[in-house]
Amino acid sequence: MRSSQVETSLSVEKSIVVLKQLCKEPYEFKMTELVRMTRINRTTLYRLLNTFEQQGLVIKTYNGYKLGPMAYQMGTVYLNSFAFSDKIYPVLKKIASISKESVGLAVREGERVISLYEIEVEQPLKMNYKAGLLYPINRGCYGKCLMAYYDQKRVEEMLEEQTFTKVAKNTLIQTDDILNEYEKIRQQGYVISDEETFPYAVGVGIPIANSDGEVKTCVAISFLKQGRYKKKIEKMLQILMDHRIEMKQYMI
Repeated sequence: MRSSQVETSLSVEKSIVVLKQLCKEPYEFKMTELVRMTRINRTTLYRLLNTFEQQGLVIKTYNGYKLGPMAYQMGTVYLNSFAFSDKIYPVLKKIASISKESVGLAVREGERVISLYEIEVEQPLKMNYKAGLLYPINRGCYGKCLMAYYDQKRVEEMLEEQTFTKVAKNTLIQTDDILNEYEKIRQQGYVISDEETFPYAVGVGIPIANSDGEVKTCVAISFLKQGRYKKKIEKMLQILMDHRIEMKQYMI
């Protein structure tokens, strides 16, 4: 490979590293933070960010850098590429209206779990789920549900390749525990997340299979844990089940 081709390849790789970092919380970083997190030297990083800014991929703010309108446009194109986009959102809104809780939909793209829609109701404390985020495979409704129906041999390899942090009291961090949870999800046909992501956060979700019987979509309801929450889990699960057939018809 010619030196110019090598340089171009490295430049592309560095660009991807920078954009991926800007997709992480808190979604806005100072130059010094980006240098430290990406391990890209300041001169190269400045050149990349300047190019991104000219193209609208990045915005320079008083506090640093964050993704710009072109990145949003690209995400919107991705979202609209799903055939069910104009059909499924009204169903999710209906579920949110009936449950009076936050509702969302995530898909598995390859080996990544990404949130496509999040409808958050007016509550004193927000769940802070956001469309476009990637979700871990060891906790929460999305990651657990969608990986439970993925190639389990590959899933085992993925679990062995990663180290998980206990971010809440019920976060699953051991490979065997996660695999047992996947098996439980497949057997019962739904997923529950009980204080796995942060304190008092509860979620219940169901897998939605496409026309080929492949599960690449999960719809979930999230709420704050209080009182007789197990009864509420049953109620939220029933609401999801009541709309399962309606949602499934839009899965291709």
